Amino acid sequence: MKAKSLHFSKGGDVQVIASELGRVLQCVCDQIPPAYPCENEKVIFIGISMNGKLPGAVDHFCKDLNPGRTKGVAFYVLNNTGSTKGLEGIIETMKKNGVNTVGEPLGVAVKGSLFKKGIPTEADVQNVVEWATKIAQA
Repeated sequence: MKAKSLHFSKGGDVQVIASELGRVLQCVCDQIPPAYPCENEKVIFIGISMNGKLPGAVDHFCKDLNPGRTKGVAFYVLNNTGSTKGLEGIIETMKKNGVNTVGEPLGVAVKGSLFKKGIPTEADVQNVVEWATKIAQA
């Protein structure tokens, strides 16, 4: 399967999950913007750490996607509530460009404290891997 696992977070908390996806699905793992452009990918898994507003780098990257780069994108979002709110606009823009969203966006609640960002647990990582594996096999 031709796939990529991309991630974006200021604190690096999504990289743990993205790296494991790359290992399990045997695909390239990179940050957004990626070092090499996407070409003829079946699906791009995009992990984002956000609370309601899509980061600019992810927004710009997704707006440039077209059917020559990928057939579909699957989003997973890390935040303290597990909400995927904020993806609606970019999903609509990608659809207009001919790129579909694959599966339902997955929200992962990662609890942190007042002074420390949350770190995904092993259960969080396995939850995302199971979700991505189902998408990859479809």
